Amino acid sequence: MERAIEAQVTGICCCATAPADWQAVKRVAADHTSARLVVLPAYGIHPWYVEGLTDDWPELLEYYLDQNVCAPVGEIGVDGIRKSISRELQQRVLTIQLELAVRLGRPVVLHGARAWGDLAECVQPFASRLPSVIVHGFSSSAEIMSRFVAMGAYLSFAGSVCNPKALTVRGAAVRVPIGQLLIETDAPDLFPAGGTPAAMDENNRPINQPSNLKLICDEIADLRHIAPDVIADITASNARAAFLS
Repeated sequence: MERAIEAQVTGICCCATAPADWQAVKRVAADHTSARLVVLPAYGIHPWYVEGLTDDWPELLEYYLDQNVCAPVGEIGVDGIRKSISRELQQRVLTIQLELAVRLGRPVVLHGARAWGDLAECVQPFASRLPSVIVHGFSSSAEIMSRFVAMGAYLSFAGSVCNPKALTVRGAAVRVPIGQLLIETDAPDLFPAGGTPAAMDENNRPINQPSNLKLICDEIADLRHIAPDVIADITASNARAAFLS
């Protein structure tokens, strides 16, 4: 967190993944929010963790959301990486969470890795009734991007945009309307080329951290031929609108 502040990061959304980490996310936000850095907790069930849930999980989720009236519902969505997890179950759990977000008037933070089309289908009926839709770590085609843009969604880009070979995600980062552009690190994942690791994992791979956000900002600024300070100001303004409107 200190390194993030030194890198001039002023806001972090800390997304939960499952009931088992909701209390920890709440504690991280409470312990690290200060005059220099806002840490916003988000509570939800990531599609990797939809199996084996207790029957009372929707009520427990609502309880945690009630503890912070600004907390988004996230990270939620559908996933195409872990093929063994039922897509029907993922969509059912997502729909319950989208309905809750509509009822409570909360933004949603969405995961759609290798399932962006299915995610768009699921979210479309709810988008107009949500305060905002944040599509995190976006890395799909121009056609899918246009569907989310038409919904009014914000598209957030992470470390993969720093890979010169990631032509699809770099193209999307150029074409997304500037008023719907967000940047993120997805720490501890999606480590950007040239970044500073928080540590190395058990496989000697770098662990990402929020202070690497400047690299994503600089890369998108270069791709769009806009000064980095301007991209920083625009994405900060967009983030406030997306998360706090």
